[in-house]
Amino acid sequence: DKDTSDCSGKVPGESCTVSCAAGYTGSSSVYVCKDLDDNFIGIGPDCVSTTSTTTGTTVTTTKTSVTATTTTTSTTTPLPGTCYPPVIGPDKDTSDCILIIPPGTCTVKCANGYTGDPATYYCFNLEDNFVGVG
Repeated sequence: DKDTSDCSGKVPGESCTVSCAAGYTGSSSVYVCKDLDDNFIGIGPDCVSTTSTTTGTTVTTTKTSVTATTTTTSTTTPLPGTCYPPVIGPDKDTSDCILIIPPGTCTVKCANGYTGDPATYYCFNLEDNFVGVG
């Protein structure tokens, strides 16, 4: 009852949209590819069949729902297999450094209200996390 075709070929850190398959209706949901072992995390969608079967005076409608556990993480707690974003002060914007899989890079910019040149930070492995100056 779900269409997961948008999730095909995704790598850790990428997201996809899961919608209801043909013959079902409901809101779509966003899933994130966590890592190669745990695959995708997300909740829903709740899809309801748009077809009904009538037998005499009985109408049968099918509803399928998914139950999942929700886990909330902050931006300083990366998904398994990704580098911890650098913690370098409130004057820096490290939002580009979230969900980076080693080896990878990100750009650290000045936070709103601050000026300066952006700096490239490198994540070579999970043990050392990000390295950079600026």
